[in-house]
Amino acid sequence: MTLSDLAPRRLAPDLTVRPLGISSGTSRWAPSAPQPQDARLLDGLRRALEAGGKDDGMQLLDTADSHRCGHAERLVGKVLKEHPGHRVQVASKVGRMQGSAPHPYAGPRVRHQLEQTLENLYLDQLALYTLESYDFGLGDRYLDPVIEQMRALRDLGQIRAIGLRGPGSHSSERSIGRFLDLFDRIHPDVLWTQASALLPLADLGEGEDLGAFAVRHGVGLVIASPLAHGVLAGGCVERALAAWPDTEPGHGAVAAAVTHGLAQLAGRFGSSPQELARVALRAILQRVQNAVLILGIGDEQHRHDHGLLGQPLTEQELAFAEEVFARVRSALFKPDERAPSVEVIV
Repeated sequence: MTLSDLAPRRLAPDLTVRPLGISSGTSRWAPSAPQPQDARLLDGLRRALEAGGKDDGMQLLDTADSHRCGHAERLVGKVLKEHPGHRVQVASKVGRMQGSAPHPYAGPRVRHQLEQTLENLYLDQLALYTLESYDFGLGDRYLDPVIEQMRALRDLGQIRAIGLRGPGSHSSERSIGRFLDLFDRIHPDVLWTQASALLPLADLGEGEDLGAFAVRHGVGLVIASPLAHGVLAGGCVERALAAWPDTEPGHGAVAAAVTHGLAQLAGRFGSSPQELARVALRAILQRVQNAVLILGIGDEQHRHDHGLLGQPLTEQELAFAEEVFARVRSALFKPDERAPSVEVIV
């Protein structure tokens, strides 16, 4: 593989972006998390835009209306307003904010929420609008109207691509079955999921993971949290483990396995956050060549630009990294069980 793998990737017929995008955050917006520091997030967003989001129109910036009731969107909008003429491609999500409606998808709720999202962001169009909940009311009473609304919004040019949240490696067989049914009915342009070298892409059965599924169906794939909340870039191990309730953050053997794996990677590739991040990101990008990864803004140890990806891994380097990641996963989760069932706010 050569540097050509850094070329922009096609997510949808009218949407091509760089393989590495940015996000307003992941677990920092969970209801149980401390109030995020607005100043830190704003500073990170500004630096990301200045690093390359203004010129070529291929920087993807991902957020969601459910992040503190639109607060993240408003912060993103503040920075975008400061950069007139920017060409950042912004993605957001819908399906969790109920407001005064009887259901997050009830009536014209999707259209109304998009209008609010666009107002928050100071935009007249979203690059990607993702349905992030599988709950469409009793008997899926809201599903067909939502599909009609989403397609109409795309036809009108208010959104360029329809997204659907895909299952994670933690998802149950029932959840995967539900996803497959919704995929057949909605026909999304893009799938959105959370994965990393520690939480691989969901296995949909018969040896096909979500990445291969996306390729087979000709849809794009956006992957959030590829650095496992920073741990794969040398961050706090406990932070990543805390996201998985079925593992014990204080369990010495589990933490030691992660730490040992990182030490092995550091010995081969270098110990700086950038060097470790390169390995974790490349391990996904070079195996899932239709994927676009999005990194959370606000962590000062990460550089959100092409330089973070560096040179491609050789096949030998990639095999070494994958062996290390596999050993860590075997310590985190039993071989005969799925990764822990957890709802992560992203």
